[in-house]
Amino acid sequence: MTGYIERAANQVADILMREGLDYTQTKAVFKQARAKAGLSAPKEHRGSPARLTLEEELRFIDQAYAQSGQIGLMMQVLLETGTRVSEFVALRVEDVSLAERAIVIEDGKGGKRREVPIRPDLARLVALHVGQRRSGPLFVSRQRRADGRPPTFTRQRIGQIVRQITRGAGIGKRIYPHLLRHTMATRLLAIGMDITDVQKFLGHEDIATTRIYAETSVAMLRRKFDRVTEEAGKNLVQRISRDQGEVVGAFAADLLMEPRRLST
Repeated sequence: MTGYIERAANQVADILMREGLDYTQTKAVFKQARAKAGLSAPKEHRGSPARLTLEEELRFIDQAYAQSGQIGLMMQVLLETGTRVSEFVALRVEDVSLAERAIVIEDGKGGKRREVPIRPDLARLVALHVGQRRSGPLFVSRQRRADGRPPTFTRQRIGQIVRQITRGAGIGKRIYPHLLRHTMATRLLAIGMDITDVQKFLGHEDIATTRIYAETSVAMLRRKFDRVTEEAGKNLVQRISRDQGEVVGAFAADLLMEPRRLST
């Protein structure tokens, strides 16, 4: 069987090289060939999207700020805006509206524009970072580009930074930029944002994509609901959220769940 596959692969490769097809055209050829042969890919069984726990998230951001103020702010913006890494590296100073507390994604997936709200605390940090600048990349890399273009961060460099922070924070699982997007999507659903609003926030064309996150957050919501809806617990979490911020409030809600979890 192995010899047959090798011979067939060599024959197909000869045809592709003779016809001068590039990678994208090659994919189209195989797609059409599979369709004519009546072949279809097995149905994909998608599990729960990976995400950071609250503890991991706090450790990750703390470690990012330990590296430098800019790296910390970059990771906080990447996380809290839920942007795709390609959208993040394209952000410019002009895309930030501090008065409206929003970051504009001018060229999202499919070329679509959207506005992403940001928290007041994050808006103040971004304002300090931008200073008197009125244009240019939101985050400027210290590494000069050989082609003379503005020294912006690349997608690959952001991936490297995320991995470095992960190692420094002592987080064992694999973390990559898109996992931060998963984390934000799950958090927004967990604190009660409507799924259609989360869809707009993330720039999903199909709500079925957003629904994947909703399905994974149901159990977490149920556990939090049991504890937080008790009047004393609810008042406590609201007070902590008001005084310390939503992230600390959510962490407090998790701690309130702990006794029940241990007793079962």
